[in-house]
Amino acid sequence: MKKLILIFGSFLIICLIITYVAQEKVESKMESLETLSVSDDGEPIYLVKSENGRVVVYYGQELVRKTTTAVSTLPKIDQRELLYGITANSEEEVERILEEYCS
Repeated sequence: MKKLILIFGSFLIICLIITYVAQEKVESKMESLETLSVSDDGEPIYLVKSENGRVVVYYGQELVRKTTTAVSTLPKIDQRELLYGITANSEEEVERILEEYCS
């Protein structure tokens, strides 16, 4: 019985550590995305991402387009990409990205 408690306790500690590390990585990624609103030359860039369950497009810090595409209908890998955001340098790139996700 003591062995079982020790194994279970160790398992819980490992789960807590993994959860903490994963949360730190997500927060770090989100912070880095906030700095992605401008390119290296100071020009705003486009960011295609998920927000409130839908695919949206930002130009710099300004929301420029909301789609009707529900992120939950997309494959998990696409959902993850949109969670972190996909950058684009032009309207043409944005349209190409949206065609992939919203068609």
